[in-house]
Amino acid sequence: MVNGTLNKGMLRSMPSGAKDPPRCLIVDDHPVVRAGVRSVLGDAFAGATVLDAASVEEAFEALGDDVPDVVIVDPWKVDPDIGNVVSRLAGRLAAPIVVFTSDGGARLLAEALKAGVKGYVRKDSPSEDLIRAIDAARSGEFYVDPGLSSSIVLDESDKTLSARQREILQMLADGMQTDAVAQRLGLSTETVRTHTKRILAKLEASTRTQAVAIGIRHGMID
Repeated sequence: MVNGTLNKGMLRSMPSGAKDPPRCLIVDDHPVVRAGVRSVLGDAFAGATVLDAASVEEAFEALGDDVPDVVIVDPWKVDPDIGNVVSRLAGRLAAPIVVFTSDGGARLLAEALKAGVKGYVRKDSPSEDLIRAIDAARSGEFYVDPGLSSSIVLDESDKTLSARQREILQMLADGMQTDAVAQRLGLSTETVRTHTKRILAKLEASTRTQAVAIGIRHGMID
């Protein structure tokens, strides 16, 4: 946004495999960053609608009834509490959130994951990483900047998965639902749900998608 006006841009070329042009919302307090992201999206997607705002309040006011497919936000530029930012955006827009920030420490990454974001990309990473994160979020998947994956450090003393938990996590990664996992393993659905809850707790993940992403990053599953 420039001079207090929400900016909407119709963009140019679409990557192969994309089904529909995305509707993206950028929330960042720096106009140059917002302009840069619009340019990156303009090179990646055709027919996309891009809106940007300097704050969450400003975005809500200007969006009206519009709902974006993906929200791209630097939470520490608009609110020091990432949980609050994600909660407000998700509650109002029900759209997946991709963090795009210059902060890449393990603590901040962990906070973002626990808050339920779908992606985390540093501003100094190649633009392709942001596009991959947006594509993943639109597909209900999870993406962490490859340069940050090593920041997801697991304490093996209390976060090691049992053989059964790894087996269940692999099945979840393969797209199987709880009932199917239970039938395959000869377990009750409640037992599988209990295992899944423990997996999420051990990996400090808030969703099964995040648990799968962490498991893949750390070689627990394929």
